[in-house]
Amino acid sequence: MANTRGPNRDLRTLLTEAAWTASALARAVNAAGAEVGIELSYDRTSVAHWLSGTRPRHPVPQLVGEVLSRRLGRSVTATTAGFPEQRNAAGSSPAGPPAKDGAIAHLAELAGLDAHPLQRAPLHRTPYKSALRHIPEWRDPAAGGTGPPSGARVGRPEVDTLKLAVRGFTTGLDRHGGGHARTALCVYLADDVAPWLRSPASDSVHRELLTESAHLVFLLARKYADSALHGIAQRYFVAALGLANEADDRTTWAIVHRGMSCQALVLDHRRAALAYGERASLALPRTAPAPARAFVTAQLAVAQAAVGNRRAALRAMGEAEQAADADESDTGPFASYPVAALKYQQAQTLHRLGDLPGAVAALDSCVLHRPPDDRRGCALTHGARTSLLMSQGHVEEASASWREFLLARSGLRSAQVSHIDRELRGLFLAYRAQPAVRALLDEVRTGLGNS
Repeated sequence: MANTRGPNRDLRTLLTEAAWTASALARAVNAAGAEVGIELSYDRTSVAHWLSGTRPRHPVPQLVGEVLSRRLGRSVTATTAGFPEQRNAAGSSPAGPPAKDGAIAHLAELAGLDAHPLQRAPLHRTPYKSALRHIPEWRDPAAGGTGPPSGARVGRPEVDTLKLAVRGFTTGLDRHGGGHARTALCVYLADDVAPWLRSPASDSVHRELLTESAHLVFLLARKYADSALHGIAQRYFVAALGLANEADDRTTWAIVHRGMSCQALVLDHRRAALAYGERASLALPRTAPAPARAFVTAQLAVAQAAVGNRRAALRAMGEAEQAADADESDTGPFASYPVAALKYQQAQTLHRLGDLPGAVAALDSCVLHRPPDDRRGCALTHGARTSLLMSQGHVEEASASWREFLLARSGLRSAQVSHIDRELRGLFLAYRAQPAVRALLDEVRTGLGNS
């Protein structure tokens, strides 16, 4: 940190307006740092230094702006918080968003920066923005889209290749977690997908390329979210929205919003999660396939339950179940909604509504339907089941479920699963006097679930 200016009066004024102490601001910044995978330990002394004119390192000024935006309900940037943007050697802001307009140009620039070894680290520290004003609304594609150049240089083979890539990267996320092949997907988007989107093609092929590209970008966003890098995940969700919009694909647009609702709930931004879920539900066309309706509506149920809307949550879950019953689709990752996934959402909804036995029963069903290759899904399911059983005092049954969690999590590169792992180990330490728990803790110490 360097102090080259006088006192930061802008930050002091904002703190007064927010009715926050220096300690409160420090806690909020630490929490916002955790959302993007940064462990911070600021306290009131740190904030006192900032108020005296010291500038913290990137991305802390941006985090300060974001947490003040959340507190005040309006946009506060690092600059308005008294930390003017600094430029790097190349003359650009280290955390600056891609500047190009247009969905394809936006994707090319974002993925290009992410693929660059020197640009990647500051980009990954981008703060997660909880306000929906940063998320684009649907626009008529004909009003802004330019369409592909004339000619036919790319066609059906490229569309089929992207579909195979979507299937492959989806399988990788399920089997290995979000930390697996993230950079590979980013480079693929920058080096192969973006050039195809810029190449001459028929209108129908171009739209299909846009849709499949949106699916790939959505998967990359999910990978980053599973890695607890939520700011860059949000950037890719927005990029996927742009591609879906340009493809005039409202179903994919709704699916992306559904993913953003899940992300917001993980971060406990419940109102934002509900807003994203409602956007997804409203955007979904009446002609959307049954799996997409079930997928979107099940998440809306969880979001409604998270804010205490019991009746609306149960109604949405009932609609999701009806749509799932009507599912006659194939098994593609964006063309089906597995029974296990629906049961997991049912469990989340019931848990948030206070029906713990019902949530455990839903997870029991989820376990039966999870394919073994979905190791991440198995870990999340057993983790949730273990926690619920422990909260009801069923320690022996929870121990057996924890063992299954540990076996499933072995080798996974998933920050979300690792967080659950730490929480469960803490829960069981309180019961280490019980023989079954003590034996399992001994196994954990000798390597169970750590490979």
